Order: sequence, then C-alpha cells, then structure tokens
Amino acid sequence: MSTAQPIRLGIVGAGSVFMRSHLSAIRNLPLQFKIAALSRRDPDKLAEAMLATSCQRGLADWREVVADKDVDAVLIASPNALHATQALAAIEAGKDVLCEKPPAVTYKEARAVAAAAERHGRIVQYGFLMRFADETVRAKKALDEGILGEVYHARANWIRRRGYPTKGSWFTTKSLAGGGTLIDIGSHLLDRALFLLGYPEILAVSAVTHARLRNTTVAHALPTGTKSGMTGVCDVEDLGMCLFRLKGGASLTLETSFAANLPDQPPLTELLGDRAGLRIELGGKVTIFGEALGEVTDTTVVAPPPSAQGVVALYTREYEHFAKCVRTRATPGPNADQGAKLVRALEAAYLSAQNGREVRIEEVPG
Repeated sequence: MSTAQPIRLGIVGAGSVFMRSHLSAIRNLPLQFKIAALSRRDPDKLAEAMLATSCQRGLADWREVVADKDVDAVLIASPNALHATQALAAIEAGKDVLCEKPPAVTYKEARAVAAAAERHGRIVQYGFLMRFADETVRAKKALDEGILGEVYHARANWIRRRGYPTKGSWFTTKSLAGGGTLIDIGSHLLDRALFLLGYPEILAVSAVTHARLRNTTVAHALPTGTKSGMTGVCDVEDLGMCLFRLKGGASLTLETSFAANLPDQPPLTELLGDRAGLRIELGGKVTIFGEALGEVTDTTVVAPPPSAQGVVALYTREYEHFAKCVRTRATPGPNADQGAKLVRALEAAYLSAQNGREVRIEEVPG
C-alpha cells in the first residue's frame, strides 16, 4: 500500500466504544486513516455517527462494510460475541483487521481467525491498549536488559469498587459479552503480563468467580467519569481470580473486579525475578526493587506527564502501530496467535471456576 494515501477504514460497530475513544484517535492521524464506511443497526445512532465522522457511507448491515471495495481495513468495535464472525468475514474479503478486545469468546473461534489470517496473508491486531502505555514500554526494556534476572512469578490486579459497565447493555449480558470482569478488564491485564513474560505456554489454570454485587443500587462511577445504568440484564461475574501455571515453572495470578467492597485499586502489574522485582503502576510509573551494597534498593522511574488526551493517547499509539503494520506487512504486537492463546487461557479459567478444579489447557480444544 502506498504511504502517500490514507488507509481507508471501515467501521463495524460505530457504537459507544468507537465514538468515545476510537474516533478521537483516528482524528489525530488524518494522514494515516480515512473513514470510508461505517455500520450501526439503529438508524438514529447511525445518522449521529455519520455526522460525527463526516462519513457519507452509513450502512445498517456490517457485511456491506466488510465487502466494500473502497475499504482497505476494518475496525471491529461490536459486542464480543460477534468479533470472530466479523473478523473472519473481513479477512476472507481481503481486509486487514483491527479488532477490539477480547479477540473472541471461545478459543475455537480465535484459533479460526488466526488460521484465516495466516492463510490469506492479512494483518490482525487486537485492541490491548496497555501494550502501548509508557509504563509497559519501560518495564519491557528492563526485562530485555536482564535487570530482573529470571522471572518466576507475576501478579496482575485491577479492583473497581463500583465500576460495572452499563447494566442492561451487552457488556453485562453473558450471551453477548462472553463473561464479566475477567474477559473485559482482565483480558487487558492478562495480555500485558503475558507480553512481558514473552507469551509463554500456559499449562493449567485454577480460577474462581463471584457475582455477589450485581444487584447493588449504588451508582457505578466508571473510569471515564460517567455513571453506568442501574437496571437491565446483569448475568456476568463481578469478581474473578486466577492462578496460571506456566511452562518452565513460572506462575501468574490475576484478580479483577467490576464491583467489590474495597477501595479502588487501579491497574497494577508486578513481576518477581531472582535479581530484582518490578511494579508497574498507572501513569507511567515503574519501580524496581533490588539490592545494592548489602542493602535493599527501590528505584522509581516516572515517564513524562501523561497526555492531556488521557486514554485517547494510547488509542492513537495503537492506530499508529496498526498503520505501520498494514503498510509494511509486519506482524503486529497484539497479534492473532497471541489473541488465541489469551482466549484459550480465559476459557480455561471460566471452565475451572464452573467445575471447581484446576483445568489443563489442553482441555480447551481448538
């Protein structure tokens, strides 16, 4: 593809996720992207999206976006249960794909997408934003330089005191979302931890989930500053905890909640190595815990002040990476194979929680 022309982007699912964050990132990169077509079933919401994007081609059926000859690549920002079907259709239509997380709700689906991408030579990138955060980049550099030595355990936590996505929406409907906090915010943390560890093979998972606060009447304040709705379907877990056993003897724990009777705990990832440990905190902060001259030492590095755009800055980096991969045909960071591994791990976690036992990864067939 010529670098002189913007990538013509088709939007599959021009809903709240797209309007709130993706659109601002695309606007930040006018030389890289042009919205050529978009879809949304609700005609009024479709008209709003067309007006906001200045896109003249608005369609009720996402299949028409995927088939459009004037579309080079597709953004999938629809409910989780549709991701794999739409990604497969886009790949088979010769389009590259940027897909919101999670990649799919089952490993079989995610594996099919990865196989199709390889077969057709298409780019598939998943929307794991934490990969592009300053703190993740700094932590990866420390790992690559061997500062931690051999990493034998990782911890990833994100606790919201009251932070359900909108109740009654697809986010809290299991048939559309695939699950609750684990597959939603948990997938971000799991991808970052696995990325930092080199995406090792997962051998087994032991997990528990709880859904004790789904009927709370306290307004849910989301990280965006908005408050979610309080009525409607909510049949997903609000707390999930996992222990992943990794090939080579290392381990990884994950704990996330939409609602818990604890103070809010922003995203936190910790790595334990035999030379030093490392903590990653929101806002570009990385602390290394080690030893020097017979004493324990703490070294903290803080990235430059975060962009005034907040999370949109991460979306912008995500789109920059996608554009580079589309133009050079390089394998993206959060790629199809990694996405399939992550979905398999989450599916094994839900199976473990359901059956009350550890689940071997091979129990989740592709």
